[in-house]
Amino acid sequence: MQTPQKKTSSIPERIVITGIGLMTPVGASCWDTVSSILEGRSAYRSHETVRVLDNPVAPRLRGATISRMSDDRIPRELSGASRMEALLVQPIQECLQALPEMLHGYVDWKIVLPQTVDPDGKMLSSLARKVCRIQHSSGQICVSPNPRSEFINRIAHAGKALLTKRIEGVIVACADSLCDTTRLKELMLDGRLKAPDNPYGIMAGEAGGAVLLERETSARLRKAPILAAITAWGCAVEPNAWPDDKPSKALGLTSAFHQAFSKLDDQGASVFCVITDENGERARALEWALTAGRIFPDSQEERPLRHPALLTGDAGGAMSAVVLADALVRLMMSTPPAGRVTLAVSDDEGGRQVLCLESVEQPENERSFRTIRSGLGGEEKPQEKK
Repeated sequence: MQTPQKKTSSIPERIVITGIGLMTPVGASCWDTVSSILEGRSAYRSHETVRVLDNPVAPRLRGATISRMSDDRIPRELSGASRMEALLVQPIQECLQALPEMLHGYVDWKIVLPQTVDPDGKMLSSLARKVCRIQHSSGQICVSPNPRSEFINRIAHAGKALLTKRIEGVIVACADSLCDTTRLKELMLDGRLKAPDNPYGIMAGEAGGAVLLERETSARLRKAPILAAITAWGCAVEPNAWPDDKPSKALGLTSAFHQAFSKLDDQGASVFCVITDENGERARALEWALTAGRIFPDSQEERPLRHPALLTGDAGGAMSAVVLADALVRLMMSTPPAGRVTLAVSDDEGGRQVLCLESVEQPENERSFRTIRSGLGGEEKPQEKK
C-alpha cells in the first residue's frame, strides 16, 4: 500500500461506497428492496392492520396499517435489542460481500441505534460471531436521539479513519422498528399514524441497513466495482423542529444543502435527482417545499424528488439506509457519467443532513453494472445534455 509520502498527485483521496446491504419488509436484500421501489411495488399484500388503542366504549377501534417483516424472516415476538440485532446481521453480511473475506478483520464497524433501544453489552460480540471474521474490538454502538442524521454523519466522517488508520474499510450500519406496540401507541396518540381521519400520517415500518466505505485507490487496485463516490456533505439543526406546535421555516435543511453544494464545483447544478425521507407527513412536505426553491443555482429546472418511505414504510432511524440505497440505484440506473444525486434526511429532534454522491468511471466494471441494471429491470437512461 502506498504511503502518503509517495503520492505525487495533489488530488485528494476520495472515499467511495463499494458495498451496500439492506433488509426491509419489501425486500430481503438491498437489490430486492430497490427493485420493489423502482417498480412501485410495496408490500401491501403483506401489510397488516394492528390494534393500537383498544377502547371498548369507543365508536370504532383504533388501528394502524404497518409494514413489518414477515415472520419467516424475523419472528414478531422478537423485540428491543434482539430485534435490532436480527435486522442488522443480513445487511452487514451483504455489504461485506464487496470485500475479500481475508480483509474482513481489517474493518471498523459502527452501529447506529435510536435512543428508544437499550442495547445490552452482548450485541457487538453476538454480531461478531454471526458475521464472518469481523472483530468485536473494532465495533462500536452509538445510541442517538437523531439516528437518521447520525448514520449520515458517520459516513461523512469515515474518511478520517480510512486515511489515518491501518484499516481496509469502514462499515456504518443502522436498524430501527416503529412496529413495536409501545412506539405505535406513542405515534397514534401524537396523531402521526396514517388513518382515515389522518391522510397525512405515516405507515410505520422497520429496516436494517449497512454500507461499506473504502479508499478509492484501494478499491481500484483490486478492481472492485465502485457504487459511488462521496463528494460533499452538509449538516445543520432546525431551530423549530417538528413535530411541535411551531411551523418549520426549513432553515436547517436549507443550510445543510448550502453547505454541501458549496463544496461542489458547480454549486449543485449537476444534481439530477433528490431522494428524501419524506413519509407522507405534511410537516416534512412543507419543509421540502420551502427548501427546494432556495438551494439550486438553476431553480427553474425541475428535478425528480424520490421518497421511498411511501413504499417501504417509515423505518424510523433506519430510514437513512433506505434513502441511501435508493440514491445509489438512481445513480447506477443512468448511463455513466450521470452527474450527481443528493439525499437528505431529517430527524424529529432537529438534525438535518445532506449527502452528495457521484458516479465513478470504471470501464472495466461496466459489465457488472449492466448486469445489476438488468437484474433490477431498468434501462439505461442518459441524462439530457444541456
